[in-house]
Amino acid sequence: MAPHESGSSGATAPNLDRSLRLMNADYWRSAAEDEAMQEEHGFIWSALLDTVDINLAGKRVLDVGCNRGGFLRQLVDRCGIAEGFGYDPASGAVEDARRLAGQRPLHFETSSMVPEDWNGFDAAFSHEVLYLLRDLSEHAQSVFSALVPGGAYYAVSGVHAGSPLMASWHKTNAEQLHLPELYEIDDVVAAFHSAGFDVSVSRLAMGFVPTVGHGHDSHVNLREWLDYYYEQKLVLKGCRGAAR
Repeated sequence: MAPHESGSSGATAPNLDRSLRLMNADYWRSAAEDEAMQEEHGFIWSALLDTVDINLAGKRVLDVGCNRGGFLRQLVDRCGIAEGFGYDPASGAVEDARRLAGQRPLHFETSSMVPEDWNGFDAAFSHEVLYLLRDLSEHAQSVFSALVPGGAYYAVSGVHAGSPLMASWHKTNAEQLHLPELYEIDDVVAAFHSAGFDVSVSRLAMGFVPTVGHGHDSHVNLREWLDYYYEQKLVLKGCRGAAR
């Protein structure tokens, strides 16, 4: 996974399994590391919710690569969504998500693709999933099909060819983690268009970036991290056109 920027994946199972074997069949890293990763994503989730142009109250939401379910829990508690559905190939993380959901209206499945009987979503989200996928078009089509007419898919992507920090990381780790070639954002937009989405893009409405943890106190210069979060970490919005 990218340094503290990992997200679970909606990749097809045969492609994804090769990377999973290098980590853990139950978690992306380990139970403790996945827990820390989700906690560290809080400031990014907040920035994402400040960016999107949808009132999520009362909506049905899909989380692609939900890991331990932290984002969907935040959507219930902060935004008042009606229902949340999340899938992830890491079975241990999914079991944790079910346990941590408590009485919230959340549902989780162990899967590498949108479950066939899941549909009717007003919105879908993913965070750092796209760089793991070997077939962007298949992924985009599966999410498109799961949305209601007028629904939107918000996909956060910082691990792309236009990010010097992540391009360097990918070059070092791609062979070990069996990652596909790093995509340009234009590649992602083209795949979304081919699935039927109307596509637009934004930078995250990022506020303060923590200076401790998150890999930010590593050998990478803090200004490089700021450039990454403010300039290179993008939100792609794919809208499924309203029914005519």
